[in-house]
Amino acid sequence: SKSPLTPDTHAKVLRAFEKFDVDGSKTIDKEETLNHWSSNFGKLNTKAMFEDVDMDGNGSIEVEEWVGFWQLVKDSGHTEEEINEELDNILEGGSWVGFEGLKKQVKPTGKAKDL
Repeated sequence: SKSPLTPDTHAKVLRAFEKFDVDGSKTIDKEETLNHWSSNFGKLNTKAMFEDVDMDGNGSIEVEEWVGFWQLVKDSGHTEEEINEELDNILEGGSWVGFEGLKKQVKPTGKAKDL
């Protein structure tokens, strides 16, 4: 049942990534997310987002991890509509909401991680 994100959704995933990645380094660091959410619970949002998305735990989110996260959301049964709503929320500066019931994504170390 795994189907890739549609081209439209994939493009929006990349747009949301670029919203954070202001220096164009192809990675999102915590300074960038804190700036993004400067007045909106930046530390809480940053912590939650990195817990969900930073699979290798290196303190930055690579574009592959970011796209992989949204694919995981879809693979876990969320609709493209739900994903697009959440991406719109991010693009508008809304809080990181996260998704319930995501399958565990195994880190490269072999340890499963509860999302």
